[in-house]
Amino acid sequence: MPYLDDDEQPLQRIDLAQIPPTGRLFRLERRIGFQEHAPDGPVVWAPAHDDARDTDDARRRTDLASVPGVLWSFIGSYGRQSAPAIVHDHRVSLALRLPSEEALTQRFEDDRQFRVGLRQQRVPLLRAWLMWAVVSVERYLRHAPRLASVLIGQSVLGVLAIATATIGLVTPLLGVQSPAWLALGIAPAVLAVFWREERRLLVWLPYAGALLAPLLLVQLVAVGAFRLLELLVRETIDRPFLDDSPGPVVSPTLR
Repeated sequence: MPYLDDDEQPLQRIDLAQIPPTGRLFRLERRIGFQEHAPDGPVVWAPAHDDARDTDDARRRTDLASVPGVLWSFIGSYGRQSAPAIVHDHRVSLALRLPSEEALTQRFEDDRQFRVGLRQQRVPLLRAWLMWAVVSVERYLRHAPRLASVLIGQSVLGVLAIATATIGLVTPLLGVQSPAWLALGIAPAVLAVFWREERRLLVWLPYAGALLAPLLLVQLVAVGAFRLLELLVRETIDRPFLDDSPGPVVSPTLR
């Protein structure tokens, strides 16, 4: 197994404390490590969180896989991805202390190890690469925001190009011949070459985005409808039961 416990044995359990018990953050009670090339390769450790030692909140807690709740039906925040996410969270916190250029270089390797660790934990290929793509974009948002805007912009245009090409190939429009649509569809892959080491990312983002966008839209609509129903039930049934004079509704985050 690529993940090790505090005694450098194959990881059998992850000791976590949920603090506070109503929150989404966890304290790692015992360190865990990742060894990509067992049994003699170096081990990348995520140390146990220590409130007295660690003054940075990012080093004192982990939210496991940082997946928004609306997407949990696609990728859970915990499971086989827990150990890779914990080690990666620690590496992210270390990169924050480095100059931007060094941080990008370090994060490139950390994110690669995250992807490898996910696959070695038998996370399905599509989910593993999606998680890797998200943390890779986050790397640029943190350490090279201007370059991140170019990366995201090119990816969005790539999604639109692929969607347009797909429609054109399936249903020819305005008499344009199919080779033109095919050229438009492969354009994102061609442009990705200019990103050199990041070419995999710039291929994956537009094509995976085009493939998953319809599913994501359906998910957002379904969750939005459920949240609206939840709000109606809260205001018409739950709130009068708990509070005889509820007053105006204010989100807790705005108090």
